[in-house]
Amino acid sequence: MASVAGGTFVPTYQGLSPAHVMRLALSKRSESKGTTPYPFNAPHRLSYYRARNAIYHLFGALVETKPSLTVLAPDYYSGNEIMALQAAGARIRYCPVGPGMQWDPSEVERLCRTHAPDLLYVIHYAGWPQPIDALAELCRRREMLLFEDCALSLLSGTPDGRPLGSIGNWSVFCLYKTLPLPNGALLVQNDRPIESLERLRLRQAGSASVAGRMAELFVQRIRGRVNGVGAALQAVKRSLGAAAGALDVQRANVGDIGFNLDEVDLAMSPISARLIERFDYEDIRRRRIANYQQLARELDPAVAATFPVLPDGVCPLFFPILVPNKAEAADELRRRGIDVIEFWNDPVGDGSEMGPNARFFRAHVLELPIHQDLSARHISYVARTVSSLDLRMAA
Repeated sequence: MASVAGGTFVPTYQGLSPAHVMRLALSKRSESKGTTPYPFNAPHRLSYYRARNAIYHLFGALVETKPSLTVLAPDYYSGNEIMALQAAGARIRYCPVGPGMQWDPSEVERLCRTHAPDLLYVIHYAGWPQPIDALAELCRRREMLLFEDCALSLLSGTPDGRPLGSIGNWSVFCLYKTLPLPNGALLVQNDRPIESLERLRLRQAGSASVAGRMAELFVQRIRGRVNGVGAALQAVKRSLGAAAGALDVQRANVGDIGFNLDEVDLAMSPISARLIERFDYEDIRRRRIANYQQLARELDPAVAATFPVLPDGVCPLFFPILVPNKAEAADELRRRGIDVIEFWNDPVGDGSEMGPNARFFRAHVLELPIHQDLSARHISYVARTVSSLDLRMAA
């Protein structure tokens, strides 16, 4: 494990190994440890560069059918999906999330009576399912459409084994948040395939976008193991990126906040499509679950976990904790080599739609990395470092 002045480097996301690129596709390996899971085996799946692009095209098609399409969405959101919905022409109403980052089906139904939405937009946070059965039943009774946003919940399922995203009419997955891919998202049409989406022709992103992100993924994996070498390579990579920017090389970033109509027709890159067939998904799930459970055991009990229980079926994206000051805690942990994630700091617009829980989450939820590329020693380092700081929430 890489040690530097101030500690070990723990990368935000999983890195890419040359073995991933060289490995034969699972379907061609006689010793395959498993088959490709949902959503990769869904009959009606469409690939895009980013999840927000998929959302825009789906809801644009729905708005063409019903120009007054009204969507009931949670008040705790990324922003990209809301901007995509707005750009597609959907009318958005909001329902507050509860203190456990869950929707209360009775509150959802109350707001359905108030706003009469055509579609319920459900977000499964960090792998934890919403009360999807109750919400699906509500949609059936009220003859509403159901959309599952699984951008943060690839490989997660319900306790009885159903994959998240397989219950609604449509679902979307942001692949590169869970897998070491340069880009990629899937839109799944479970029971209402829209023919115009099947015919859509997408264009490839510039090679600089894909090559640059591939380099970042390789460097990130090296930094997690030999940080001195990885940091030097990262500096070289940044210099090359700056040079490309000076030459006005066209690039489409992933992982940013925003929505650009000029980039909605970008396709998932061919290298991402090939890599999808090369991962051991059962091992990814196993490692993420084991890392989450280890961190839960080793963290000081005074550190408040957003999700203290890991239910059956959940494949965690991060280990979210509550901290008194998100920016200060993030800066301190990064100084100690832990590249934490500050998801969803800002709302779209003035934030007037947010309830008290959404405001609280934006101010206090900090995500610790627990991805499949981290070893038990990485996780122990995270636990020791976080526990050594005074991150207790006020009573």
